[in-house]
Amino acid sequence: MALDTSRTIEIESSPLKLLMLVSVGVLLTATSAAIAFNWLPGTPVAPLGRAFGWFGLVFFAACTAVALWRLFTARGPVITISPHGIRDTRIAADVIPWSAMTGISTWEFKRQKVMVLAVEPAVERKLALTRMARWTRDANRALGADGLCITAQGVKIDHQTLLSTSLAYLHAAHPSGS
Repeated sequence: MALDTSRTIEIESSPLKLLMLVSVGVLLTATSAAIAFNWLPGTPVAPLGRAFGWFGLVFFAACTAVALWRLFTARGPVITISPHGIRDTRIAADVIPWSAMTGISTWEFKRQKVMVLAVEPAVERKLALTRMARWTRDANRALGADGLCITAQGVKIDHQTLLSTSLAYLHAAHPSGS
């Protein structure tokens, strides 16, 4: 059955998925703290290991804070897919028009799949990206995800459905191929 690309699809956050992310974040933060503060029984942790523990403590605590923030503040749709374009409130307040996209791909890092939107640079510069999207853009590019990254984490859709739906809308907007 073909997807009706003339309608608008709204995807909301999933409190259960966000709660699971918070739980994993708390566990990883606690583990990192145990390494950083040398609380593990047995052999003492080497200085390099403690440095990694401190890095993990800061990183996972920040990730947990973001997940908690999203859990308590998410109202309304997070991702909106329409005939005009795609909007992810975690990336930008603006709709990213299909006409500005040169492609959609999947990037995978440690079994985490992310949909990457290749957007024309002139259009991307005009988008009002969120602070998080601006902060992570260069790091994502360095890791091989050169584009605007949309994840299905924390929302009521899986990666494959998000990807296939987005591709269907992109192809509907560019019927001659894209």
